[in-house]
Amino acid sequence: MKKAIRKIISFVLIFTLTASSAALLSSVKTGAYPGRVPVIFISGEGTEIGIKQDDGKYRILKYQVDTDKIKKAFLDDPSVIVKASFTQDWTEFSDILADVLIDTFGEFALDENGEPTNGSESTFKYNKRTLKNNFTNPNASLYSYGYSYDWRLSPYENMEGLRQYIDDVLEATGCNEYVLYSRCEGGCLSLLYYDMYKDNRISDLILSHTALLGLSPIGEAFSGNIKIDPEAVERLLYETDLGINYELTDNITLTDDLIRQVLKVLIDIYGADMFCFVTTNAYQHIYDYVNEKILKYTFGSFPGYWAMVEEQYYEQAKKSVFAGEEEKYAGMIEKIDRYYNNITVRTDEILDEMEANGIRICNIIKYGKQICPGVPEADILSDQLVKVPLASFGATTSPITSKFSDKYIQEEEAKGNGKYISPDKQINSATCKYRDTTWYVKNVGHKFNPKCIEPLVFAIANDHESTVFTYEDYPQYLFYSEPEEEGGEGTLAPLDPEIHRTRIDDYNDNVGNTFIRKFKEIFRPLFVVICWIVKVFGVQPRAGK
Repeated sequence: MKKAIRKIISFVLIFTLTASSAALLSSVKTGAYPGRVPVIFISGEGTEIGIKQDDGKYRILKYQVDTDKIKKAFLDDPSVIVKASFTQDWTEFSDILADVLIDTFGEFALDENGEPTNGSESTFKYNKRTLKNNFTNPNASLYSYGYSYDWRLSPYENMEGLRQYIDDVLEATGCNEYVLYSRCEGGCLSLLYYDMYKDNRISDLILSHTALLGLSPIGEAFSGNIKIDPEAVERLLYETDLGINYELTDNITLTDDLIRQVLKVLIDIYGADMFCFVTTNAYQHIYDYVNEKILKYTFGSFPGYWAMVEEQYYEQAKKSVFAGEEEKYAGMIEKIDRYYNNITVRTDEILDEMEANGIRICNIIKYGKQICPGVPEADILSDQLVKVPLASFGATTSPITSKFSDKYIQEEEAKGNGKYISPDKQINSATCKYRDTTWYVKNVGHKFNPKCIEPLVFAIANDHESTVFTYEDYPQYLFYSEPEEEGGEGTLAPLDPEIHRTRIDDYNDNVGNTFIRKFKEIFRPLFVVICWIVKVFGVQPRAGK
């Protein structure tokens, strides 16, 4: 048990703080560029950040987890975690954890005003002479006109560069309008750009799994709203194969490896219930200390990340991260408040203004993946990081573990909304803001952008009047099938639940209804009572300040 607890704490904090930044941008190569107008793409996080050297080249910053330091701090020497568990004084443990995480992520950190102190910056550069060639080159990609930026900074600080880039593209191509295509944090920049410049040269705004209304792990982590859900952990294990044979796929990241090391031991020995109880309890003990010692010096120092904090968590997140040091961090708070007050709380208003000025709003939503187990409503449909109701501006969804009832579907059909219900009976797009121009792609995670989605984006961009009912090959609900051979390309097809299944679908049918599952459900209330007794009559949490 001691060994498990030592691993638990490391897992939760590393997973929560890195879930939103572990490769949110993946490179895509594609074929022709059949655009009627340029499609200007604003990426999410993923632009390389570097420090320019004397020779003019950049030293690229990397997240580097020192696994030896983690092992030495939390695995080799049990005295720190054991002492904290008995005394409930987590000061020494939190200091060690802070050192590990700040070493890992600290070189990216900004100062109290949200500015780099080490000369680090975005490495994105472009040559104006090549912009025209991109538009006429049949081998250019959908991302030929891609604007990248320093995603750590306030979106306001990237506006001048974005405006200049758009002007240069239009001048080079001879076009007087363009399609703005934005992904994740790029959606935040898109809305701010329009609000600042009222650029009616935009013909269409295409959003893809946007974080305009929030990227879940960020708001929850900043505000301390962390609760590990046993069912979500088990689904994650099943989805990633860890709960079946503990084998890794070839596409493994360092973060995946850390999660694997923790989860495979815990689920095998103690089960998800005990893992979740111990983890949540431990996090409650060190939460204030984590915010004081870690967040302000890592992710909490990025104004760009604050732009993706959900409205419901924003004020609590500010109190949690900057408590007692509001004066010191006045510059940072001013920056994040500016975006929040001007854009976050006015998102609907700005989108309505764009639409009123003839700009069509389209949306591409990914779903079918397990969201981070540490967020509330861990059974909500998502692409791993963004909840479908948020990304779609209001679609009604079933839990990831179930489907709409027959009664609900009959009621919606009576209203004329049957055509907006997904074939897998998990999404009703009739309630979202742009129900006729919102597409859903099942079985794609947030960070992955398969090549086969690009023709859909071009189809939308090239027909200003198109809707989800325009294309036979691209109806409202689609399914991504992974390539059968390594290095191959996946395919996109209309969603057919009889033949298109995700790992979560298999989990729901083949694991969720087993005898073992039913047995656990019977005894789960007893376990909850035991946990409640421990919490109420045990030593009360202390942050260790």
